[in-house]
Amino acid sequence: MRQSIPKINWRWALFPIGYYGANAVYQGYISLYYTQLGFRSDRLGCISAATALAAIAAQPLWGTLGDRTQKRTRLLSLLCVAAALALLPALLGKGFALQILIAALFYAFFCALLPLGDAILLEGLGEGGGFGPYRLAGGLSFAVSGAIYGALSLPAGGAVWCTSMLLVAAALAAHLLPDSPGRQRTRVPFAKLLQNKELLILILFLLPVQSTMGYFYTFYAPHFKSLSGGTDALLGLSYLISAASEVPYLLLCDRIYRRFGAAKPMCAAAGVMALRWLLLGSVRSAVAALLTQLLHGGGFIVLSVSMAKYVADRVAPELRTSGQMLLNMVSFGAARVLGNLGGGLLAEHIGRDAAFLVCAGVCAGALVAFMLWQMNRRASAT
Repeated sequence: MRQSIPKINWRWALFPIGYYGANAVYQGYISLYYTQLGFRSDRLGCISAATALAAIAAQPLWGTLGDRTQKRTRLLSLLCVAAALALLPALLGKGFALQILIAALFYAFFCALLPLGDAILLEGLGEGGGFGPYRLAGGLSFAVSGAIYGALSLPAGGAVWCTSMLLVAAALAAHLLPDSPGRQRTRVPFAKLLQNKELLILILFLLPVQSTMGYFYTFYAPHFKSLSGGTDALLGLSYLISAASEVPYLLLCDRIYRRFGAAKPMCAAAGVMALRWLLLGSVRSAVAALLTQLLHGGGFIVLSVSMAKYVADRVAPELRTSGQMLLNMVSFGAARVLGNLGGGLLAEHIGRDAAFLVCAGVCAGALVAFMLWQMNRRASAT
C-alpha cells in the first residue's frame, strides 16, 4: 500500500516556523548590516568565526541541560528570549570589537534552538513519526521571511530588530511543543558520544562539507549584490527559491531515511553541493546566481535531516539532546570557523567567486575520501 505523507500538528509546527523565520533574516541579511558598517570580508569572516566558537563552547552545556532538565520546552523558550535580547545591542555602535562580542553572545544562545527543538519534536513524534513536514513548515517560513524582508528594502539594521521580534514569537511557540523531561538520570559525559565510531566518521565527513555552507551563508549576500543586476529584491527571491527547492526532499525524507539510512543521501548531497559551488563561482550575473539556488534542496537540508534522524535513531536515549547539540557544534560551530576564517582570507586574496570554486573542490574531496573509506570497510568485512 502506498504510504501517505504524514500529517502535521500545526501547534507543534509553530516553533520551527518562528525559528526559521528568524534564521532567514539573520542568516541572509546580517552580513549586509556589517558591510554597511564598513567591515571588509576578513572582518565578516572573523565575526562569523566568533559566533561559531561561541557555539562550540556553549552547546555541551545546553546539551547536558536538555538531557537532564524536567522542562525542556521552558529551557527552549528561555534560550529564545535570551538570544533576542543579546542581539539588540548590535544597533548601538559601529566598533568591530563591540559587534564581534555581541554576535558571539547572541550565538551562544541561538545555537541551541534548532538542536533542542529537533530533539523535543523527534521524541514527541516517536519512532517512525513524520519529521519532514515540520522541517518543511520551517523551510517555507525561511523562504517567505527572507523574501518579504528583501522586498521591503529596510535599512540594514532592520535585520537586528526583525530577528529579535521573530525569536520572541518562537519563544511563545516553544510552549506548544510536546514537552517531556530529559532522559539522563545519572551524569553521562558528553564525550561518550564520540565512542560511536559510525557517528564519528559521519561527523568527519560532515565537517568539511558544512564548512562550505559556512562560507556561503556569510559571503553569498555581498557576492550576489556585487554581480550584474544584484538587488535586495532578487536576493530575497533567491532565498525563496532555495527554500522552495527543499520541498520535494522534505516530503520524502522519512521514507528516504528508512530505505537508505544517512550515509548514501549525504554522499549525494556532497556531490550536489560541489556542482552548486562550481556554478556559483563561475557565473557573472545575479540571475544566473539566483538559478543556482535550485540546487540548495539537494544539499544542506539532506545533510541536516539525515544526521538529525540518525541521532534520534542510533544514539542512546539519555544522550539524544546532546547528540543533536554535537551535530550543531560541527555544522554551525567548527564548520563555520573553518568556512568563515579560511573563506574570509581566501575572499580577500583571490576574490569571493574563486573562493566558491575552492568550496567545490572541498566538497568533491570529502566525497571521494568518504567513498574510499566505505569501500575499504566493505573490503575488510569480506
